[in-house]
Amino acid sequence: MTDEENGRDPHRGPSPGQTPREWFAGLLRAHIEERGGGSYEELVVATEQAHLRVAKSTLGDALSGKRTPRLETVQNLVTALHHRQGLPGRPELRDWERDYEHLLDLQSDRRTDTRSAADARAASEGRTWPRRFGPLPEPAHSFLARPALRVPPGPGRFLLTGAGGVGKTQTAAEHVRECLLAGDLDLVVWVTATTREDIVAGLAEAAAELTGSTGPNAELTAARLERWLAGTRRTWCVVLDDLARPQDLEGLWPPHSTNGVTLVTTRRQDAALQARGTVIDLTLFDAHESLAYLTSRLGTHHTPPEALANLADDLGHLPLALAQAATLLLDNEMSPAEYRTRLAREGARLADLVPDGALPDGYPLPVSATWALSVRRADELRPSGVAGPVVHVLSLLDGTGVPGELLATPALSALAPHPSEAAARDEVHDAVHNLRRLSLLSVDTTATAPRAAPDSGAGPVGALAGKAIRIHSLTQHATRDLLDPPERRAAAGSAAQALVEGWRAPQLPARLDRALRANAFALAGHAQDELLTPVPHPVLYRMGHSLGDSGQASAALRHFRRLREVVDARFAPDDEISLDTRGHLAWWLAKAGDPAGAARAYASLYADQDRLYPSDHPSLLQTRQSAAVWQGAAGDPHAAVTELKYLYELRISLGRAADRDTISNRNHLANFLSASGDHAGALALHEAAWREAEARLGPDHPDALRARSAAMHHRGELGDVASALAALRDLLEVQQIDNPEGLDTFATRARIADWTGREGDPAQAVALLGSLLVDRLRVIGPEHPHTLGTRMDLARWRTAAGEPARAATELTELLADEEELLGLDHPALPVTRAALTDALEKIRHR
Repeated sequence: MTDEENGRDPHRGPSPGQTPREWFAGLLRAHIEERGGGSYEELVVATEQAHLRVAKSTLGDALSGKRTPRLETVQNLVTALHHRQGLPGRPELRDWERDYEHLLDLQSDRRTDTRSAADARAASEGRTWPRRFGPLPEPAHSFLARPALRVPPGPGRFLLTGAGGVGKTQTAAEHVRECLLAGDLDLVVWVTATTREDIVAGLAEAAAELTGSTGPNAELTAARLERWLAGTRRTWCVVLDDLARPQDLEGLWPPHSTNGVTLVTTRRQDAALQARGTVIDLTLFDAHESLAYLTSRLGTHHTPPEALANLADDLGHLPLALAQAATLLLDNEMSPAEYRTRLAREGARLADLVPDGALPDGYPLPVSATWALSVRRADELRPSGVAGPVVHVLSLLDGTGVPGELLATPALSALAPHPSEAAARDEVHDAVHNLRRLSLLSVDTTATAPRAAPDSGAGPVGALAGKAIRIHSLTQHATRDLLDPPERRAAAGSAAQALVEGWRAPQLPARLDRALRANAFALAGHAQDELLTPVPHPVLYRMGHSLGDSGQASAALRHFRRLREVVDARFAPDDEISLDTRGHLAWWLAKAGDPAGAARAYASLYADQDRLYPSDHPSLLQTRQSAAVWQGAAGDPHAAVTELKYLYELRISLGRAADRDTISNRNHLANFLSASGDHAGALALHEAAWREAEARLGPDHPDALRARSAAMHHRGELGDVASALAALRDLLEVQQIDNPEGLDTFATRARIADWTGREGDPAQAVALLGSLLVDRLRVIGPEHPHTLGTRMDLARWRTAAGEPARAATELTELLADEEELLGLDHPALPVTRAALTDALEKIRHR
């Protein structure tokens, strides 16, 4: 019988007056009739015979259209009917999965009855509602529902509190899954909330896609999600998982909304936090719940209930400890009595050692013995002896998501003692999956793996690329407790080196950069002493630069301030490590918007280095150069020229003309000569750089073309505009082939527009800048400083082209945006105000 004959046409959907659930129930009833029909009782018997039992009440709800069934229920019913007819193999379920997805889409559209720009964009890219951001944790084995601790249907804010391992995250995840399956939820945003930076990154990712707005300031992007959630008619749920510090959510709380639910899981019990929402306090299992859980996992055929109850008592009724123990019993075919004997032999009885109060991190110490048994079992599996070192490293990283790519680094491949690096990678891969088998970690298979590079040589570890290795914080804590000092140093060193190697990957995706950063901060929190002894590991600096480069310059500045405090407490002020740390801090002072402060910091650093280093030491000269550059950027280009000219001549006299630092010195000197009005001097320096690049690389090399463009800029300032434009157009021709949407390509287009206007064609400049603005908005977003600068230039040339009224309107809007995005003290604001004044003057004199 065809789909049309039995009424099963997923593309048609519900008929007029029919709800999506009724339509889907009709598909199920038609399929049952085609497969021989039967009463509810007969259908239940069929599922039991196929070992896929479906409750009678569940069948009734599904076939009447009263509730949306689980996909698993549909699959079990179809499979049971297939077996009842004696058909071979398994039934084809893909059509049913597509029908089920169609049902969820129909329910979502029925609730909202609207489509936003974000909806249209998502549909064009093949993404449909419901939408999910962040990985929803995998369901716990035999998850035990606890009716008294269920999350209310909402709307509202709910705080799931309690000690680690009591099931806060799983309770939140189960609530989300139930709402999704019932068709009551359009949007899920799942965010790890262990640090402010993690919260910002997670909310900003969702906000960027839902609002279409991105920018260099991740905090501002994240804050936009609150406004989107407050205004949408979609139903949503935001989960902030494992909130460590309530103050990390200041300014980022999801709104109160009739369409939304906010779930916060946290160990914190602060009164100020609890005032934010309804508190649901998750506690340990009681005796009945522990027995029910262990029975569901282990059964009672060979295990008396009394033995399970004694085991639960020994494990302190901690849900996660029960789950780990049950897995070990199943894998090892071990009895509860034998497990209890071994646990006692390790000298760690949970029932005796769980305190009344909270230990650090909220973890009861005796759980360590449980993890020790599981780790030892995994370490005995082939390849023997590798799982232990792997879990030692993972215990120091971000348990919510260690990127799979990290397992392919030489530092972690070295955890396997195989002489072949490829074979060692294989053994580490196998050890990860041995740990997964013992329920010590999970591998998130929902993430999309990046496209592999040709001839990458990736073995099994390559299968983990783009995925996340997740290990519960309780498992991590217990593992760390068991590390002796040499093991801890070795694990911290391997983890740190692996992170540095991960950051060296070419064309690093933003997703991987975020994951490496989160893992680096987790490592620093767990192994600060190890990372500082005997000297600070480079990962401590790399993680700070990653944070700043992601748009969180202020957070990077805070990181380097804390790092300097720690370094100063361990090393003498004149130690090279202390001096180097001060240099990193000065850089982020500048990038965070304080060039004058950076200039002072570099000058102070130079004064101290001058006492210690010879006058021609490269570090000393570079620090002096940095002080001059930021002094010029802070508004004193003449002083910068004086210093940079002295340094340049000194470097030449020392025979370092070809050194990278000398070339950088020359470029900075030329730029500040130009800023001071000496275009002839700037031209001479940049023409020398151009001739050198041309001789070394050839006249058509992109670097030679860039050098030529820099030189021709100064010729343009001296009146030869045609040469400036010709050089820029030649450069653009190459850039548009290599990377048409690169930042350098956009910058060249902006310079061409500017010189076109200065050549006497402001209307053409307006046309060029209008096209550039469209591209910059699309590629880098409205908040990026380059986009704001394009808006300023476009309005300025509109004024020159005879459109002062329109320019004034655009500049007024730009000024408001700059005040919000850049702050009232930013140097861009006076420039915009001057352009607005000029436009208004033009209007008055027309």
